[in-house]
Amino acid sequence: MKFLKTVLVLLFVASFVLSACGGPAATEAVAEPAANEPAATDAPAATEAPVVDPNAPVSGGTVIIGTPQEPGMMNTLLTSSSIEDAVVSLFGEGLVSVNEKGEYVPVLAKELPTVSEDGLVVTWKLLEGVKWSDGSDFNCDDVRFTMEGALSDLSQVSASGYRDIETLECPDPYTVVATFGEVYAPYLRLFSYTVPDTAGALEDMETWDLNRNPVGTGPFILTEWEPGDHLTFSRNPLYREEGKPYLDSVIIKILPSREVGMQLLGTGEIHALWDLTEANFPELEQLSSQGVSFVSTVTGENELLSLNLGASDGTAPADPATAPHPILFDLSVRQAMQLAINKQQIVDTLLYGNVKAGNSAVPVGTFGCPQPVSEFSLEKANALLDEAGWVVGADGIREKDGVRMSLKIATTTGNQLREQTEQVLAEMLKAAGIELVIENVPSDVLFASWESDGMRDHGTYDLVMYTTGPSTDPDSHLYSSFHSSQIPTADNEGSGANFARYINADVDAWLDEAATITDTAKRKELYCQVVEQINTDLPRIYLYERLSIMGHRNEFHGLKISPTFVDFAWDSANWWMGQ
Repeated sequence: MKFLKTVLVLLFVASFVLSACGGPAATEAVAEPAANEPAATDAPAATEAPVVDPNAPVSGGTVIIGTPQEPGMMNTLLTSSSIEDAVVSLFGEGLVSVNEKGEYVPVLAKELPTVSEDGLVVTWKLLEGVKWSDGSDFNCDDVRFTMEGALSDLSQVSASGYRDIETLECPDPYTVVATFGEVYAPYLRLFSYTVPDTAGALEDMETWDLNRNPVGTGPFILTEWEPGDHLTFSRNPLYREEGKPYLDSVIIKILPSREVGMQLLGTGEIHALWDLTEANFPELEQLSSQGVSFVSTVTGENELLSLNLGASDGTAPADPATAPHPILFDLSVRQAMQLAINKQQIVDTLLYGNVKAGNSAVPVGTFGCPQPVSEFSLEKANALLDEAGWVVGADGIREKDGVRMSLKIATTTGNQLREQTEQVLAEMLKAAGIELVIENVPSDVLFASWESDGMRDHGTYDLVMYTTGPSTDPDSHLYSSFHSSQIPTADNEGSGANFARYINADVDAWLDEAATITDTAKRKELYCQVVEQINTDLPRIYLYERLSIMGHRNEFHGLKISPTFVDFAWDSANWWMGQ
């Protein structure tokens, strides 16, 4: 445990001390009236000065946001990077969005869409009077054009859901009626952005003018783009909310590195810095005395261990009729491993107490199923392994039937936090008689495709550690990760993300059923059954929930992060600069 003691010394919990300063009340000199002036009693009664709320938004000002990544495309049908998706939110809007709680909320729609009893007809009622920034009206034709764009050969948007729409009709300019050929449960994810039908011919999408000069309905418009240096977004005079946005402009400043960004944040040369990680908490703490704070939110993603239940050479799925993993197929072993891992200690020592220990495949959002953090008990872990016949050898590592309890763990090379986590895990599991051998590989090896002999795809591993999680709707993530049909094999050409080779007939049935209904409450109930079963069967061990983090100056108000992994600009109409 020597390493753990060393790591514990690094623990600190980020805290920010708020102080308020007050001074003596101001006094006024009262002058005697001049002889030819009326007495004070002849003057009208003085009126009380209005009370100004220091926390109320004020108009005006510019916010500068630093980023180590540069966007290259403003057409929402062609964007492909995280920074592009984030910046687009300054001007682009969809029918619905996701708020800071991970809940779907209407944006260009008056309310969330209604669904027919059979789940095949979805109807949106649009806001009336909305203008595109070029002055044209937003209406149903734009929604239909957006769908056609998403289905075009050039589009980078996922066609999932759009391809299931058989007809999209506009009974009037502000009503959208989509009829599906079969139920598409995550229908709320559709039309997260819209494109004006004046954009151009679909076959010319790659050369559209709005690729660099976007037209949107959001609070800002792009007015300057200096490649390699900055993008300036100015207030949209046609924005539908009176008095908003509060800011005059937002500048996206392109930086050479995150490290440079931290320096500029401290000096006040930028007002916010995008794309921070949990490893930046110590620096943020140091900058707190220079007027820097941070906002963060869980993303729905987890740092996790995927346990290979199939043969370690990837030749068999987790089926007892074949050749399962000689160690990890035993549920008692998986249970003991989780019992031996002190997740809270990892959170406190390596992540400064600023994240939550993980224990749910869907921790947040509309479909969130948070679960109690798994118990840490070395005593119970050892008892389980003793009962399962794993005997402690002379070197402290257990054995059974000639098999030594030695497992290899892999993650991406060069990631300091993950490497530290592996070392802590190795110490924890060793206390239960389990040897963990660290053999990390480059990301292009760990995450390589089936055709490139990827470790995860082919199942040529014992344990791998990485980050993944659902987007706003968990359907595709849960299905791909845990449905037995999604085990990558030669027959399906490596499709699917069920890298653990996990098979459970109940989980398959729940996921199949959830995909055929549109009732949110019923779908959530089924997904929560999946989450609970995963925690029972343990094809994955969730270590901690990942955060999306942005540092910002204290004078920059209203910054919120939506738990959609990258979107920091979704509520930019409410940003404002103060003291």
